[in-house]
Amino acid sequence: MSPKQWLYVIPLRLRSIFHRQRVESELDEELRFHLGMKIEENIAKGMRPEEARRSALLAIGGLDQRKEECRDTRGLRWLDDLRRDLRYGLRTLAGSPVFTAVALISLSLGIAVASATFSIMNGLVLRDVPAIGEPDSLLVFEQALSYPDYKRYCERIPLFSASTAYTHAQFSVSDRGSTHRIWGHLVSSSYFTILRVNPALGRFFDRQDELPGRAPSVVLSYEFWKNQIGADPNAIGKTLRVNGQACTVIGIGPRDFQGASPMNYGADLWLPVTAPPGVAPELAEGTLERRDRPIFHVLVRLQPGVLPERAEAELDAIARQIEQETQDHGRDRIGRRITLLPGGKVAPMPKQGLPYITGYCFVLGGIILLIASANVANMLLARSAGRRKEIAVRLTIGASRARLVRQLLTECALISSGAGLLGFVMAALLTKVASRIQLPYPVPLHFDFTPDARVLAFTFALTAFTTLSFGLAPAVQATGSSLTIGLKDDGSTVIRRFRCLNLRSLLVVSQVAGSLALLLITGFLVIGHRKLVNGTPGFNSQDLYMISVDAIRDGLNGAESAAYFNKVLNRIQTQPFVVSAALGSHTPMEMIGRPSEPVLAGPVGSGVLSMERRFDVSHGYLSALSIPILRGRDFGEEDETDGSTAVIINEAVAQNCFQGKDPVGQRIEIGTQGAGGRVGYVVGIAGRIRDGVSVGNQLPGIVYLPLRPKDMARAFSQGLTLVVRARPTGDILVNLQREIKTVDVRVVPFHPRSMEDQMDQILLGIRVVLLVYGAIGVFGLILASVGLAGLTSYSVAQRRHEIGIRMAIGAQRINIFGMVMKEGIVLIAIGTIVGFAAARVAIRALAGFLSDVARATETSAAEPVLLFVAPTLLAFLALLCCYLPARRATRVDPLETLKCE
Repeated sequence: MSPKQWLYVIPLRLRSIFHRQRVESELDEELRFHLGMKIEENIAKGMRPEEARRSALLAIGGLDQRKEECRDTRGLRWLDDLRRDLRYGLRTLAGSPVFTAVALISLSLGIAVASATFSIMNGLVLRDVPAIGEPDSLLVFEQALSYPDYKRYCERIPLFSASTAYTHAQFSVSDRGSTHRIWGHLVSSSYFTILRVNPALGRFFDRQDELPGRAPSVVLSYEFWKNQIGADPNAIGKTLRVNGQACTVIGIGPRDFQGASPMNYGADLWLPVTAPPGVAPELAEGTLERRDRPIFHVLVRLQPGVLPERAEAELDAIARQIEQETQDHGRDRIGRRITLLPGGKVAPMPKQGLPYITGYCFVLGGIILLIASANVANMLLARSAGRRKEIAVRLTIGASRARLVRQLLTECALISSGAGLLGFVMAALLTKVASRIQLPYPVPLHFDFTPDARVLAFTFALTAFTTLSFGLAPAVQATGSSLTIGLKDDGSTVIRRFRCLNLRSLLVVSQVAGSLALLLITGFLVIGHRKLVNGTPGFNSQDLYMISVDAIRDGLNGAESAAYFNKVLNRIQTQPFVVSAALGSHTPMEMIGRPSEPVLAGPVGSGVLSMERRFDVSHGYLSALSIPILRGRDFGEEDETDGSTAVIINEAVAQNCFQGKDPVGQRIEIGTQGAGGRVGYVVGIAGRIRDGVSVGNQLPGIVYLPLRPKDMARAFSQGLTLVVRARPTGDILVNLQREIKTVDVRVVPFHPRSMEDQMDQILLGIRVVLLVYGAIGVFGLILASVGLAGLTSYSVAQRRHEIGIRMAIGAQRINIFGMVMKEGIVLIAIGTIVGFAAARVAIRALAGFLSDVARATETSAAEPVLLFVAPTLLAFLALLCCYLPARRATRVDPLETLKCE
């Protein structure tokens, strides 16, 4: 049609949609007018009125037929059909409230689980950092760099339009008489510019703020300004004491902004990277000029047209040049040196690893959805048998099979749409609760799992998928029945002797297989994670208490800090409730506060280097934690001098570095990436301890160094921790805080906890995982059992005539029972084999790409209890679901059946 014709037709078609009753009334009036004119014309020709009306109707072709033709010319017949299908589907579903409710509940629960899982993954992995601009062009270095290396890499101006470096640190902030321990970033002046964020108040850093001698300035996060400063609109220009030094507030970050990569390094405060060491102890001892301090995370924004692969290749070439120039220990190793990750995400992740993370979520959610869809499909098959006569009558009077399939799919779409809406609401509620979870660690990390447009689109796709997955096959089968059988009054059917290959049987097999696969996958993960939780820690956690102290960040200088810690330790050791006490830079089972500099250890001159963890501890630390000395000796007071060369290693380091040789008395070198370091003598070998979650012998290697006066004069990432084994009398932590405050009121102790509380904190996430996995497995098992019971009951109900006739001609009840049970056992056996194979394949695939899954399933993949109990439990429930209908089948009265025949 020409544009003029469209301009005429479109308003008419829109009118027929929105003013349908008026258009239909006008159409009826017009047709009756033409009919009346034709009748009058026939009467004028001499026909009787009845004959004239009949002739007029024949000439017109019938009023209803003409109306249909007129509707067809509007081109909106499909819309009328859809409206009729929706009305008829709603009436049909309303007439079967039990079926509708069960179908809605099954599907909505499946969609809710899948959508909530995707929403959590979206909040952790896929979502962009809040408030930043153009996140897609941002990249972050996977490896931490030293500041000189950052400067050299970012001289590649053609590659990057902007770059920045930042490192995370803990700060002590005092305002209005209160002191807060918060995490923040030390950033270069381009930090906020490259992220393209705008301040809520004030301004951000510029190059003037990096000039030497300039008074330190600070930017606060919106959350800190709101919660700790009381959202004071006059906060700009005011002074805060950061680590005991006066700093001027120049800006407030935007709402919800927690820094670049907040999942890894959240921040409530930002300071320039040129801040004086008194404000930022991490920058002391010339950190910005040293290559052996790889503590900076580098964020870059690519030039338009530059691909990440090209940037990686050129940066890798620079890295190899640096290794050759500095004679780096690992210069001959194979593999890429520099890896770039998407920098605009909440949690940066390699793009090639993203499909496997999403696949992990989709496997669990997809199996649940498959079981739920199979349940509803079985219910639809059972329901279609009761509608066989209705379908046969509609086919007989001229309805096409495609038209009936469309009608049945419309009913399925109504069910899945309702389930999708309910599922999305339930997922939103679940994720809202999950977003409120507060980590038991002092880090500024707030989760946001709220469903967004991506989650809504995912739920819509699930709804469309479920419509086809559970609706299409039953609709096609229902409309393919014989008309002769369908038009019989009793609706009886001829049932084959062996029926394991029909659609309902395939659905049962898929339910059993999916349920067993889900049960095994979650079982592997639950048992594996439980072993991570229940492993022997290697130390005695009872009556062990800890409290952290950071004298440097509370304003003391180096000499004052060293003297302060000696006084504190001496005072605590003399308390009557204290059995033993010591100081350490770290404690076992910590979630945060890992050494920011990787430690390399190995025999001097051997070329053997191993990445280990470093603990700086005072004498008595190992005995306070009851960590055994397997060989050699513990530290003594004589080892706590600045020239000390004593070193204690644990069994893991002895195995990694000395490879079977006796390390006691051997020289060992301890350094950092790209530089040599401290050389000492091994004086003892300590037992292994768990320092997090580890499997079997995969316990960390730890190098213990004596805590020297110059160590106590510098700042550690989380201060020094006072470790106390106490007698169980009174409130130990309150008493410790009181005694520490009496030494110097300027120093505020923080993070008081018992070792058992600390272990509970680090294992909290694993326990939540256990609960989630267990709930998913049980939910899938219940869904599959209900579906199998429903199908078996339906099968028995459909075969009542057959069973009655068999019993009338002499079949025993035990034969009938065996016939029904045999069919169920065959389906269960096939589903068990398929499900077992699917679970093994899925868990191997996930373990191959996800280290957490591999670690959790390392010892559970061949767990005999799981491999035996899971199939046995499922088989028992499935057989129970078959037993009850089979027993009911034996009670069929043959006389009643023969009367019906």
